[in-house]
Amino acid sequence: MSGTSEQTPDSVSARGSGDTAPPLTLVEMAEELAAAMREAGVDLLYGVPGGGANLDVVGAAEAAGSRFVLAHGETAATIMAAVTGELTGRPSASIVTRGPGAASAVNGAAQALLDRQPMLLITDCVTTADKSRVSHQRLDQQAMLGPATKASVRLGPHDTRSQAAEAVALATRGRPGPVHIDLDPAAPPAPISTSAVLAATPDAGVISASALGVARRALRDAWHPVVIAGVGAVATAAHRRGATVAALRRFVGAGNVPVLTTYKGRGLVADSSGTAAGVATGGTIEAGLLEAADLIVGVGLDPVELIPGPWCYDAPVVLLGTWAVDDSAFFGERLVAEVVGDLGEILTELTADLRTGWAAGAGAEEGRAARQRLLDAVLAMPVGLTPQQVVLEARSAAPAGTIATVDAGAHMLVSVPLWGVEEPGELLVSSGLATMGFALPAAAAAALVHPDRHVVCFTGDGGLGMALAELETLARLGLRVIIVVFNDATLSLIAIKQRPEGHGGEGAVRYSPTDFAAIGAAFGLASHRVGDLAEYRRALDEALVTDGPTLIDVNFDPSAYPAVIDAIRGARRPPISE
Repeated sequence: MSGTSEQTPDSVSARGSGDTAPPLTLVEMAEELAAAMREAGVDLLYGVPGGGANLDVVGAAEAAGSRFVLAHGETAATIMAAVTGELTGRPSASIVTRGPGAASAVNGAAQALLDRQPMLLITDCVTTADKSRVSHQRLDQQAMLGPATKASVRLGPHDTRSQAAEAVALATRGRPGPVHIDLDPAAPPAPISTSAVLAATPDAGVISASALGVARRALRDAWHPVVIAGVGAVATAAHRRGATVAALRRFVGAGNVPVLTTYKGRGLVADSSGTAAGVATGGTIEAGLLEAADLIVGVGLDPVELIPGPWCYDAPVVLLGTWAVDDSAFFGERLVAEVVGDLGEILTELTADLRTGWAAGAGAEEGRAARQRLLDAVLAMPVGLTPQQVVLEARSAAPAGTIATVDAGAHMLVSVPLWGVEEPGELLVSSGLATMGFALPAAAAAALVHPDRHVVCFTGDGGLGMALAELETLARLGLRVIIVVFNDATLSLIAIKQRPEGHGGEGAVRYSPTDFAAIGAAFGLASHRVGDLAEYRRALDEALVTDGPTLIDVNFDPSAYPAVIDAIRGARRPPISE
């Protein structure tokens, strides 16, 4: 393993106290920050501004040619920025006010951190000059946001352009993630302060010849290798992503090597290809294939994506990635090599060494079997829609290239494997943080980044409730998003996790029935409430030709969920806690 460490606080200096140039005004600081962002390709910004510095940054960004999108909540705005960063490979930004705005944005920043999404979170603050006299809305925002970001930067009026450029660059350097910027026009010259997380995300430097050699020998010795491709193969700069995907497909194609993808890795190999073997979650559904492997090759595999539980496969593990994973001990003594560098170059270098005994079509056969296990898990139901039907009908109706966003919850376990994809970015999910309230703001971002494509948002009633006001954002912007609500008035995944004695009872997991179609209509969306397959099909067909957002409130039968969860995660794993 090799690579250069991230720059430390001591190595990134601001203008020294001996400099005589006058400090910038707040407006000038905003202009310098906006210029640095624009130079880095930031063209979409989101937020809920307060006053002062917020509005200065919004104005400066728009003057520099970027677009600002007003959201209703800081968490949603920050998720929008994070997803924009994921889709484009360039940072986006969320602009929020101090105090409550910064506190509300923490969940969005944590989502970006654990899903390796480059973005900036820009806040104003109680200035250094005012701290002794102002306690209203005064929080230590760097202490609050430091653990949820790669770096927390207090940007002052000295050398603003260079410091802003450095802060923006940190979002994509090494392991991508969020960078927090406090704008303080009274801050004295000081080095950029970085969190402990930053030190664990080194840049990929020269590929280690010794690690490459160990990986090469492991590949040559294997007869039945299996690849697990994950977030690290997606979270790359836009100009490198295509080359990485092409290199991965060449790497596995010649030897008919089965490829499992994590939730974030969906699309790295096309579902229609002969090597696609389904999803890897750390659960049961992929166990048969991994137990048959004599080598497991993680391509951009990051343990943050796997559900809690021990790694229980005996095959040696080789990790190939753009950054070194900071919890590689997860694999224990089975980890024999970790090669860090340009992932496309690593895969190209090792392609000739992957010689296997897999029969042609083995990957496709395993992929079909995985999907069939899901479908076989459906219980006999005399009435109503099943979750599987909801997803498969939408996938069948929507054109190729449609992007699906998926919220956390029981419906996620059906949506992710059954939504067919051909390329990365066609399915978006919160994996590392697995936060509810993700799918709706993610859909807004996807529709803004790709206005020429359809977007389908799969969400439960709980997740939609957390981001409900963003329906107005979709309507105001006229975004072509189809929101499919799995509406059973229950936190279904949590209800399944309740012990037999039902700790907390129904009061811990059930809501009152809600007519989300009526709410959607009130926000200005085309809305449908459906209860059977024929109604659902008609609503989908109508939504696909509607110029603007549509909400489909689906009254479905959730009784299939326990069997689906058992099929995917099963009893062979310890109890899950997420």
